[in-house]
Amino acid sequence: MYKYELHAHTSECDRDAYLSAKELVHLYKDAGYDGMVITDHYIERFYTLWFPEEVTGLTHEQQVTRWLKGFRAAREEGEKIGFTVLPGAEVRFDDYPNDYLLYGLHEEFFYTVPRLNELKNVKELLNLMPENVCVVHAHPFRDGMAVADPKGLFGVEVYNGGTEPFRNEMARLFAKHYGMAMTSGSDIHDMTRLAKGGIETEHRIRTPEDLVRVLRSGEYGLIGAGEHPEVE
Repeated sequence: MYKYELHAHTSECDRDAYLSAKELVHLYKDAGYDGMVITDHYIERFYTLWFPEEVTGLTHEQQVTRWLKGFRAAREEGEKIGFTVLPGAEVRFDDYPNDYLLYGLHEEFFYTVPRLNELKNVKELLNLMPENVCVVHAHPFRDGMAVADPKGLFGVEVYNGGTEPFRNEMARLFAKHYGMAMTSGSDIHDMTRLAKGGIETEHRIRTPEDLVRVLRSGEYGLIGAGEHPEVE
């Protein structure tokens, strides 16, 4: 079985993450994983609180390049050691509290669209997505989130390594009720969440398209703090 992390943040792009892209790649490789998706926060505070001195005054293209710094550093290191690193994102709109994970994108996509955090709602986000991209509601029952109609979304993150078990269970029941796909991710910011989540599958994932095929096929299991819930 192959193991892949689906929710990871790099210190290059997140001030609340404490592991560099290079460290993440080696830590997950040593933990027996075969790859990961870098889902750095695509959020207003990236521009205004975390890195204003680096991005203020830059063009949109230059800002995207800076935001991709963590992913590109992880990919470069992964290529050296045979570890797959794919681009993703965790998007939060400026006027809405929820987080959405994007799977199946290529890095070039982010240059072709306006700043995703400035969109008004999920409908606008979905309208920008290329065909077959999987949009997943991250940790929907964490404090501050708003439980919303999941219509149009691919799935729900039912195991999150930084969320209490009862909230993860609520997310699982929510996904099951609506017939949504289920995903898992460590949401790693520091060593306390290392290798707590992700998926395991018999299929090798090397590209964004491979990841989408596996997720949409349902041919994977969920990794979660020693638990392996069935995908329903």
